[in-house]
Amino acid sequence: MKIGSVTLPHPFALAPMTGVTDTAFRRLVKRMGGCGLVVTGMVSAEGLVRGIGRTLEHAAYTEDERPISIQIFGGNADTMAAAANIVESIGADIVDVNMGCPVPKIASRSAGCSLMREPVRAAAIVRAMTRAVKIPVTVKMRAGWNEKEISAPTLARMVEDAGAAAIAIHGRTAAQAYTGRSDWGLIENIARSASIPVFGSGDCLDASQMVARLGENGVDGVFVGRGALRNPWIFAQAADLAAGRMPRAVTTAER
Repeated sequence: MKIGSVTLPHPFALAPMTGVTDTAFRRLVKRMGGCGLVVTGMVSAEGLVRGIGRTLEHAAYTEDERPISIQIFGGNADTMAAAANIVESIGADIVDVNMGCPVPKIASRSAGCSLMREPVRAAAIVRAMTRAVKIPVTVKMRAGWNEKEISAPTLARMVEDAGAAAIAIHGRTAAQAYTGRSDWGLIENIARSASIPVFGSGDCLDASQMVARLGENGVDGVFVGRGALRNPWIFAQAADLAAGRMPRAVTTAER
């Protein structure tokens, strides 16, 4: 599959998890095989633009991780566009916009999932970024802010119109955090109506679930977070299942 000009060898991706999906973990997952894309934990756009050393470290990657997406967060279109330029200048394949983080210190700054409550601002950010860089701009969002504000269908259309090359949707609201169940029905409805790739996320804890979700109603790919923490081999096993092979067994030595 392709995201803009970037070809992914597999439709399975490692979801960004701040403090977890660092370069060492991303390299481990890629070494196991089957993972088409890895995404960094979220990186502050403001920190990138200011050249803060610790922020630049969060954006560091190795050639072994390609294709690599660097996820940034912020609420100002000009700052996000400038940060996207920096991401492009350091050679990343894709720049991703975080519209899914429910953590108050992020959401309170008109960033993360709070952008789902301001779709016009969110679309303006994506539009500014796509005009600033040549690499694909993608968006990761949630179902919405809470059960009364399910804005993903509207926002998905708006960011696609603004130039986003792909969308990843976690089927929980910000209010749910990681409780309850991911709404894959919502994800699939959006995937059917979008003309860009749509990745689904949430509750894929084993390879068979990943492959089953991939085959349902137009979902183009699957993002996996917690499932990879439990089992870094999950992507290789899913790739085997998708290809009709027996999934790879994990040896005691590898564990």
